[in-house]
Amino acid sequence: FGSSATHHTPRATGHLRRAAPPAMGVLQRNALDIAVDARTRGADTAAAAADILAAVGALAECSSQLEHEPLKGAVSGATAQLFAHIEGRCREFVAALLLMGTCNGGGESDDLAYDKLWTLRLMGNRSEVTRRWIIEANGLRVISQVMIARPGHSKLQKEGAWLVYVLAGVDGLVELLQYGRACPAVQEAAAWAIYELALKQRERGQAGAAEWTQAESIIALLSQALNSPNAEFTLLWACSSALRLLVESMPCRGNLFVANGGAEAALVALRAGQSAGPDGSPLIVAGMQLITALVDGNAAVAQKLRALGALDVLVACGLRLPGKVTDETMWTLGQVGGILAVLQVMNSAPADSEAVGSGLRAIAKLAWLPLEEGLQQQFPQAAEALVNLTRRMETSGDMSEKTYQALGGVLHVLAPRIVPGAWTVMDDGVSMLIEAVGPGSDASVAQAAVASIGHIAALAPPWRTPLQRALGGIGQRMRLTDHSEVEIARSAKHQKNLFWASAVIAGLPVVLEEMRSQANSPQVQDAAISAIVDILEDHTDSPACGSDADAGIDPKDVPNAISSVASAMRGHGMHEELQWSGCHALGLLHHHLPVTSEVPPEALECVLAALKRHPNRYKVCSGAAAALRSFLEPRGGRNTAAGSAVLAQAVAVLRSREIAVTLRRLANDFCASTDKALLEDALYVLGLVDGVQSVLQVLRSSDSSCAGLRSAGLKTLFELARAFPDLAAAPTVAREMHAVAGAIAQEATAADIAAAAAIGLPRPQPGCGAIGAGSEASEECVEILRRAELLRGLLAACPTGAG
Repeated sequence: FGSSATHHTPRATGHLRRAAPPAMGVLQRNALDIAVDARTRGADTAAAAADILAAVGALAECSSQLEHEPLKGAVSGATAQLFAHIEGRCREFVAALLLMGTCNGGGESDDLAYDKLWTLRLMGNRSEVTRRWIIEANGLRVISQVMIARPGHSKLQKEGAWLVYVLAGVDGLVELLQYGRACPAVQEAAAWAIYELALKQRERGQAGAAEWTQAESIIALLSQALNSPNAEFTLLWACSSALRLLVESMPCRGNLFVANGGAEAALVALRAGQSAGPDGSPLIVAGMQLITALVDGNAAVAQKLRALGALDVLVACGLRLPGKVTDETMWTLGQVGGILAVLQVMNSAPADSEAVGSGLRAIAKLAWLPLEEGLQQQFPQAAEALVNLTRRMETSGDMSEKTYQALGGVLHVLAPRIVPGAWTVMDDGVSMLIEAVGPGSDASVAQAAVASIGHIAALAPPWRTPLQRALGGIGQRMRLTDHSEVEIARSAKHQKNLFWASAVIAGLPVVLEEMRSQANSPQVQDAAISAIVDILEDHTDSPACGSDADAGIDPKDVPNAISSVASAMRGHGMHEELQWSGCHALGLLHHHLPVTSEVPPEALECVLAALKRHPNRYKVCSGAAAALRSFLEPRGGRNTAAGSAVLAQAVAVLRSREIAVTLRRLANDFCASTDKALLEDALYVLGLVDGVQSVLQVLRSSDSSCAGLRSAGLKTLFELARAFPDLAAAPTVAREMHAVAGAIAQEATAADIAAAAAIGLPRPQPGCGAIGAGSEASEECVEILRRAELLRGLLAACPTGAG
């Protein structure tokens, strides 16, 4: 092969010398015939090779299965000789391919060198022994020398970089960066390989670059390449792209990059992209994305960039280049310099410039994100600028929607600090949002305004009174929302937003009234119930909400809310989403009833009916089980005499409806589910309705394939024994609970040992699990062991004991 190969041409025979010249048609067809013949010969060669390999495989199989001599010995010897011969010839071929690197290219063409690298990569991909041969022949250095000798052949550079990865993984790419320090083309090829590898791993949902142990070395080497004097913008582009993914996968690496002069290098790269004109747009985008990754949550890096003059560079890029570059510029500018910096660029740009639209899109996102305290101090000035901009803006179109999103985002941050009437700018801004809800605005603008109004009301209760002026417009929007099948998804989202905002402003009555007026619309009912759920969950999750009144929940409205939700569930029994959200709402509303109030019968009936209508729908079953558990859990978190009476009454109703049969079926149907919430809720209710013995029977009937069910059951037993100590008071029950927990733990330990052995790890420490396996099964085993230990510890602390 190659230019050094020796070709032997047979002498022409007399027959050939006397052959007549071909006809004209034959000459015309000659080139096509040659190409067809070449393809045919190639196909024939591949087919013949596959056939021969099949014969070799059959021979190897015979040598291992034959039982009688002398044929067994003869076949085994022939097979060994054949394999040794094939291996020897293949190794010679690989060595010959690598010979080119030791002769400074050997005078070969670039395309021939590329073909050889391609051949080596194909062989290396398919054969581990080939990879070993290449590495033993100092192949990594040879490949880098070939790449250094041909910097202008882009396909060869890419092929060489991926061949290095095939041979040595990420370590090989690190070595290639080290070998290619003096060759920008090699550095660029290695950087692109790192970028593409990290991107593919992220797209596949793998940890990828986040777990690369070589990341620090890569960052140091890429930083050196980025700091290279007079580096081409293509190298800067590749390095910036790769560094961005490394920092995004683990933000703390940004500090290492900055320590290696990365902040200065990133700004140099941006200036290089700006100097390149339109051709430098990809570099500017990559540089912006890198800077965004660096400053995300890292105020120190943002401050350093500002000190280096990053704002001037970003502004210049934003004003000179169009399109995506402007979007990236504005977003990065806002991350580094805050909203006020974006507004300053917008004011400097022509009215019809793309910088204005890009700036509004950036502010619309930035204003709703948590920013460092120093950047939040810009919000009062930003509010003035946005109020003035909104006055000039029409209430239609994409620009208007982004303007109102930006204005609402700034005002919702300022609202908790400024009371109504204290500042004209704030009052004017809120009035603009209220007016935008009216019929004269586009639906998208109105939705942006409604969302902003809702958040202002939720965060700043003093503003709820002036915001009630928006209720008329919100009510009109509720009834104008499109109910067509085509728009059902978007319409449902808008409806939920409208109901939520009205509930935050005026409480539950306005939502309940709208539910009564549109009782025949399942979409309206679902949206209203979802708003109730959101209000109740916000009150539960937010420590800022002191009383029910602060959250927009008046205790006297709770019974009416339960009645309205139950009515909606009865009227739309086959609407799966509504049944789920209805169960969820009833469970939450129940906790806002007085401790002495019984569980409303209509709430119990609706939840049981949902289970009956949708027995196999996971979402409905999960919501129903959670609601039943909520009905039985002590209100206020404490078990009182009054609460016990309420519990006994609810349990009696559920027993009369034979709910235990349904609960056991749920545990059986969903025993393999990875989401243990349904199982925990179902078993909790089963334990109270049918006794702890029923839960123990479910666990005894399970096997090791039902790890989720076992884990859920152990947690349920622990919670039942802790909340209702009488359930485990009998020594026989306590001993049985202890025995079941021990048996499950023993099986989990055996599974730990098997998992560790399967991956070559030593026997795990008791209770630790085969963590090295990194599998879901291993994590499940550890959770089971932990929960079993907690249950046995609780039982041991009980007055009766468990042993």
